[in-house]
Amino acid sequence: MSLIRLFESRDLTEAERLAGLSLESVSPLTRHGRWRRETPHAEDHPVLIWIARGHGRITIDARAHGIVAHTAIALPAGTPFALQPGQTTEGVLMRIPELFEAPMPDSPRLLRLVDAGTQTELTGLLDHLARPGDLAVPADGRAALGRLVLISALLEREATRHAPPKASAGTRLAAAFARAVERDLGQSNVEALAATLGVTPTHLTRTVKTACGLTAAQYVGERVMHEARRRLADTDAPAAGIAAELGFGSPAYFSRAFRRVTGQTPSTFRAASRRTRTV
Repeated sequence: MSLIRLFESRDLTEAERLAGLSLESVSPLTRHGRWRRETPHAEDHPVLIWIARGHGRITIDARAHGIVAHTAIALPAGTPFALQPGQTTEGVLMRIPELFEAPMPDSPRLLRLVDAGTQTELTGLLDHLARPGDLAVPADGRAALGRLVLISALLEREATRHAPPKASAGTRLAAAFARAVERDLGQSNVEALAATLGVTPTHLTRTVKTACGLTAAQYVGERVMHEARRRLADTDAPAAGIAAELGFGSPAYFSRAFRRVTGQTPSTFRAASRRTRTV
Protein backbone atom coordinates (compact mmCIF):
# COMPACT_ATOMS: atom_id res chain seq x y z
CA MET A 1 0.00 0.00 0.00
CA SER A 2 1.33 3.45 -0.89
CA LEU A 3 1.94 6.11 1.77
CA ILE A 4 -0.91 8.17 0.31
CA ARG A 5 -3.38 5.30 0.76
CA LEU A 6 -1.94 4.59 4.21
CA PHE A 7 -2.68 8.09 5.44
CA GLU A 8 -6.06 8.18 3.69
CA SER A 9 -7.05 4.94 5.44
CA ARG A 10 -6.41 6.49 8.84
CA ASP A 11 -9.32 8.87 8.23
CA LEU A 12 -11.78 5.98 7.76
CA THR A 13 -13.75 4.19 10.44
CA GLU A 14 -13.07 0.53 11.13
CA ALA A 15 -16.34 -0.39 9.41
CA GLU A 16 -15.31 1.52 6.26
CA ARG A 17 -11.85 -0.02 6.25
CA LEU A 18 -13.27 -3.51 6.70
CA ALA A 19 -15.78 -3.13 3.85
CA GLY A 20 -15.46 -6.18 1.64
CA LEU A 21 -14.66 -8.58 4.47
CA SER A 22 -16.70 -11.74 3.97
CA LEU A 23 -16.53 -15.38 4.94
CA GLU A 24 -18.30 -18.39 3.48
CA SER A 25 -18.25 -22.09 4.17
CA VAL A 26 -16.26 -24.38 1.92
CA SER A 27 -18.35 -27.51 1.56
CA PRO A 28 -19.47 -29.82 -1.26
CA LEU A 29 -22.99 -29.55 0.19
CA THR A 30 -23.48 -25.96 -1.00
CA ARG A 31 -26.74 -25.95 -2.96
CA HIS A 32 -26.52 -22.72 -4.89
CA GLY A 33 -23.75 -20.90 -6.68
CA ARG A 34 -21.12 -23.63 -6.65
CA TRP A 35 -19.96 -22.32 -10.02
CA ARG A 36 -18.66 -19.20 -8.23
CA ARG A 37 -15.85 -21.24 -6.66
CA GLU A 38 -15.47 -24.31 -8.84
CA THR A 39 -14.60 -22.74 -12.20
CA PRO A 40 -11.68 -20.40 -12.94
CA HIS A 41 -12.18 -16.81 -11.77
CA ALA A 42 -10.42 -14.02 -9.89
CA GLU A 43 -11.47 -12.02 -6.83
CA ASP A 44 -11.06 -8.28 -6.33
CA HIS A 45 -9.82 -8.82 -2.75
CA PRO A 46 -7.08 -11.04 -1.33
CA VAL A 47 -8.46 -14.48 -0.43
CA LEU A 48 -7.60 -16.87 2.38
CA ILE A 49 -8.90 -20.44 2.19
CA TRP A 50 -8.58 -22.67 5.26
CA ILE A 51 -9.17 -26.39 4.75
CA ALA A 52 -9.86 -27.70 8.25
CA ARG A 53 -10.92 -31.24 7.29
CA GLY A 54 -11.02 -33.42 4.23
CA HIS A 55 -9.30 -32.88 0.94
CA GLY A 56 -9.90 -31.39 -2.47
CA ARG A 57 -8.28 -29.68 -5.40
CA ILE A 58 -7.45 -26.10 -6.22
CA THR A 59 -6.29 -24.67 -9.53
CA ILE A 60 -4.18 -21.52 -9.16
CA ASP A 61 -2.78 -19.69 -12.18
CA ALA A 62 -3.88 -22.64 -14.35
CA ARG A 63 -1.97 -25.18 -12.25
CA ALA A 64 -3.82 -27.85 -10.25
CA HIS A 65 -2.84 -28.76 -6.69
CA GLY A 66 -4.20 -31.44 -4.41
CA ILE A 67 -5.09 -30.06 -0.98
CA VAL A 68 -5.50 -31.86 2.34
CA ALA A 69 -6.63 -31.02 5.85
CA HIS A 70 -4.89 -28.17 7.68
CA THR A 71 -3.88 -26.34 4.51
CA ALA A 72 -4.03 -22.54 4.34
CA ILE A 73 -4.14 -21.04 0.86
CA ALA A 74 -3.35 -17.33 0.51
CA LEU A 75 -4.13 -15.66 -2.81
CA PRO A 76 -3.39 -12.03 -3.69
CA ALA A 77 -6.19 -10.01 -5.28
CA GLY A 78 -6.63 -10.85 -8.95
CA THR A 79 -5.21 -14.38 -8.73
CA PRO A 80 -7.10 -16.77 -11.05
CA PHE A 81 -8.25 -19.85 -9.15
CA ALA A 82 -10.89 -22.58 -8.96
CA LEU A 83 -11.65 -24.59 -5.82
CA GLN A 84 -13.22 -28.04 -5.85
CA PRO A 85 -13.79 -29.40 -2.34
CA GLY A 86 -13.95 -33.14 -1.77
CA GLN A 87 -16.93 -34.95 -0.31
CA THR A 88 -15.72 -34.60 3.29
CA THR A 89 -14.19 -31.13 3.05
CA GLU A 90 -14.88 -28.56 5.75
CA GLY A 91 -13.33 -25.14 5.65
CA VAL A 92 -13.80 -21.45 5.07
CA LEU A 93 -13.07 -18.95 2.32
CA MET A 94 -12.46 -15.37 3.44
CA ARG A 95 -12.23 -12.28 1.24
CA ILE A 96 -10.00 -9.74 2.95
CA PRO A 97 -9.84 -5.95 2.53
CA GLU A 98 -6.34 -4.69 1.76
CA LEU A 99 -5.03 -3.19 5.01
CA PHE A 100 -1.58 -1.75 5.53
CA GLU A 101 -1.27 -3.26 9.01
CA ALA A 102 -2.47 -6.70 7.90
CA PRO A 103 -0.70 -7.47 4.60
CA MET A 104 -1.31 -10.79 2.91
CA PRO A 105 1.38 -12.72 0.98
CA ASP A 106 2.22 -11.00 -2.32
CA SER A 107 2.26 -14.29 -4.26
CA PRO A 108 0.02 -17.38 -4.03
CA ARG A 109 1.01 -19.66 -1.17
CA LEU A 110 -0.15 -23.10 -0.07
CA LEU A 111 0.86 -23.63 3.55
CA ARG A 112 0.40 -26.95 5.35
CA LEU A 113 0.05 -26.11 9.03
CA VAL A 114 1.39 -29.11 10.93
CA ASP A 115 1.47 -27.59 14.41
CA ALA A 116 -1.78 -28.27 16.29
CA GLY A 117 -1.54 -24.98 18.18
CA THR A 118 -1.27 -23.00 14.94
CA GLN A 119 -4.22 -24.89 13.48
CA THR A 120 -6.32 -24.07 16.55
CA GLU A 121 -5.21 -20.43 16.48
CA LEU A 122 -6.23 -19.90 12.85
CA THR A 123 -9.52 -21.75 13.29
CA GLY A 124 -10.39 -19.63 16.31
CA LEU A 125 -9.56 -16.36 14.58
CA LEU A 126 -11.71 -17.30 11.59
CA ASP A 127 -14.59 -18.43 13.83
CA HIS A 128 -14.57 -15.02 15.55
CA LEU A 129 -14.44 -13.19 12.20
CA ALA A 130 -17.45 -15.17 11.03
CA ARG A 131 -19.36 -13.51 13.90
CA PRO A 132 -17.73 -10.07 14.02
CA GLY A 133 -20.61 -8.26 15.71
CA ASP A 134 -21.49 -4.78 14.50
CA LEU A 135 -18.42 -3.37 12.76
CA ALA A 136 -19.87 0.11 13.14
CA VAL A 137 -19.33 -0.28 16.90
CA PRO A 138 -15.70 0.84 17.47
CA ALA A 139 -14.88 -2.02 19.83
CA ASP A 140 -16.20 -4.67 17.42
CA GLY A 141 -14.42 -3.04 14.50
CA ARG A 142 -11.10 -2.91 16.34
CA ALA A 143 -11.49 -6.54 17.43
CA ALA A 144 -12.06 -7.66 13.82
CA LEU A 145 -9.12 -5.57 12.64
CA GLY A 146 -6.94 -7.06 15.37
CA ARG A 147 -7.84 -10.59 14.32
CA LEU A 148 -6.89 -9.82 10.72
CA VAL A 149 -3.54 -8.51 11.96
CA LEU A 150 -3.00 -11.78 13.85
CA ILE A 151 -3.92 -13.82 10.77
CA SER A 152 -1.51 -11.76 8.67
CA ALA A 153 1.29 -12.39 11.18
CA LEU A 154 0.49 -16.12 11.34
CA LEU A 155 0.66 -16.45 7.54
CA GLU A 156 3.88 -14.46 7.35
CA ARG A 157 5.42 -16.64 10.04
CA GLU A 158 4.41 -19.85 8.28
CA ALA A 159 5.47 -18.57 4.85
CA THR A 160 9.01 -17.98 6.11
CA ARG A 161 9.15 -21.62 7.20
CA HIS A 162 7.98 -22.99 3.85
CA ALA A 163 9.97 -21.78 0.87
CA PRO A 164 7.86 -21.99 -2.30
CA PRO A 165 9.02 -24.61 -4.80
CA LYS A 166 10.92 -23.34 -7.82
CA ALA A 167 8.52 -22.96 -10.73
CA SER A 168 9.20 -25.00 -13.85
CA ALA A 169 9.03 -23.51 -17.33
CA GLY A 170 5.64 -25.15 -17.81
CA THR A 171 4.30 -23.71 -14.56
CA ARG A 172 5.50 -20.23 -15.53
CA LEU A 173 3.88 -20.49 -18.96
CA ALA A 174 0.57 -21.72 -17.48
CA ALA A 175 0.58 -18.81 -15.02
CA ALA A 176 1.35 -16.30 -17.77
CA PHE A 177 -1.50 -17.78 -19.80
CA ALA A 178 -3.98 -17.52 -16.90
CA ARG A 179 -3.01 -13.87 -16.29
CA ALA A 180 -3.31 -13.09 -20.01
CA VAL A 181 -6.82 -14.55 -20.03
CA GLU A 182 -7.73 -12.22 -17.13
CA ARG A 183 -6.28 -9.14 -18.83
CA ASP A 184 -8.22 -9.65 -22.05
CA LEU A 185 -11.21 -11.62 -20.84
CA GLY A 186 -13.30 -12.94 -23.71
CA GLN A 187 -11.48 -10.98 -26.37
CA SER A 188 -8.61 -13.36 -27.26
CA ASN A 189 -8.69 -16.89 -28.63
CA VAL A 190 -6.00 -19.50 -28.00
CA GLU A 191 -4.09 -18.56 -31.16
CA ALA A 192 -3.88 -14.91 -30.12
CA LEU A 193 -2.92 -15.81 -26.55
CA ALA A 194 -0.19 -18.15 -27.80
CA ALA A 195 1.20 -15.43 -30.04
CA THR A 196 1.23 -12.99 -27.12
CA LEU A 197 3.15 -15.53 -25.02
CA GLY A 198 5.59 -16.39 -27.81
CA VAL A 199 4.67 -20.07 -28.17
CA THR A 200 2.67 -22.17 -30.58
CA PRO A 201 -0.99 -22.93 -29.88
CA THR A 202 -0.12 -26.63 -29.73
CA HIS A 203 2.59 -26.08 -27.13
CA LEU A 204 0.33 -23.82 -25.07
CA THR A 205 -2.54 -26.31 -25.16
CA ARG A 206 -0.26 -29.19 -24.16
CA THR A 207 1.29 -27.19 -21.32
CA VAL A 208 -2.01 -25.99 -19.87
CA LYS A 209 -3.51 -29.48 -20.14
CA THR A 210 -0.56 -30.94 -18.22
CA ALA A 211 -0.74 -28.20 -15.58
CA CYS A 212 -4.45 -28.22 -14.78
CA GLY A 213 -6.23 -30.94 -16.74
CA LEU A 214 -7.96 -28.55 -19.12
CA THR A 215 -6.92 -27.61 -22.62
CA ALA A 216 -6.23 -23.92 -23.19
CA ALA A 217 -9.54 -23.58 -25.03
CA GLN A 218 -11.45 -25.33 -22.24
CA TYR A 219 -9.86 -23.07 -19.63
CA VAL A 220 -10.78 -19.94 -21.60
CA GLY A 221 -14.31 -21.24 -22.10
CA GLU A 222 -14.82 -21.97 -18.38
CA ARG A 223 -13.39 -18.60 -17.36
CA VAL A 224 -15.58 -16.68 -19.81
CA MET A 225 -18.69 -18.62 -18.78
CA HIS A 226 -17.99 -17.91 -15.10
CA GLU A 227 -17.85 -14.20 -15.90
CA ALA A 228 -21.07 -14.43 -17.91
CA ARG A 229 -22.85 -16.04 -14.97
CA ARG A 230 -21.40 -13.52 -12.53
CA ARG A 231 -22.59 -10.55 -14.59
CA LEU A 232 -26.04 -12.05 -15.08
CA ALA A 233 -26.37 -12.81 -11.36
CA ASP A 234 -24.79 -9.66 -9.91
CA THR A 235 -25.51 -6.86 -12.38
CA ASP A 236 -28.40 -5.52 -14.42
CA ALA A 237 -26.37 -5.42 -17.65
CA PRO A 238 -28.37 -6.61 -20.67
CA ALA A 239 -27.52 -10.13 -21.84
CA ALA A 240 -26.76 -8.78 -25.31
CA GLY A 241 -24.20 -6.38 -23.86
CA ILE A 242 -22.60 -9.14 -21.78
CA ALA A 243 -22.38 -11.31 -24.89
CA ALA A 244 -20.63 -8.58 -26.89
CA GLU A 245 -18.19 -7.70 -24.10
CA LEU A 246 -17.21 -11.35 -23.65
CA GLY A 247 -16.53 -11.95 -27.33
CA PHE A 248 -19.65 -13.82 -28.46
CA GLY A 249 -20.59 -13.12 -32.07
CA SER A 250 -24.28 -12.60 -31.36
CA PRO A 251 -26.80 -12.78 -28.53
CA ALA A 252 -28.23 -15.95 -30.08
CA TYR A 253 -24.83 -17.63 -30.10
CA PHE A 254 -24.28 -16.56 -26.49
CA SER A 255 -27.65 -17.98 -25.46
CA ARG A 256 -26.93 -21.33 -27.11
CA ALA A 257 -23.45 -21.56 -25.56
CA PHE A 258 -24.76 -20.55 -22.14
CA ARG A 259 -27.56 -23.10 -22.25
CA ARG A 260 -25.15 -25.84 -23.34
CA VAL A 261 -23.03 -25.22 -20.22
CA THR A 262 -25.68 -24.41 -17.60
CA GLY A 263 -28.85 -26.02 -18.90
CA GLN A 264 -30.61 -22.64 -18.69
CA THR A 265 -31.08 -19.62 -20.90
CA PRO A 266 -29.41 -16.41 -19.68
CA SER A 267 -32.76 -14.92 -18.67
CA THR A 268 -33.82 -18.04 -16.76
CA PHE A 269 -30.47 -18.18 -14.99
CA ARG A 270 -30.68 -14.51 -14.01
CA ALA A 271 -34.20 -14.90 -12.62
CA ALA A 272 -33.20 -18.00 -10.61
CA SER A 273 -30.14 -16.21 -9.23
CA ARG A 274 -32.26 -13.30 -8.03
CA ARG A 275 -34.70 -15.66 -6.30
CA THR A 276 -31.84 -17.51 -4.59
CA ARG A 277 -30.47 -14.27 -3.14
CA THR A 278 -33.82 -13.49 -1.52
CA VAL A 279 -34.28 -16.81 0.29
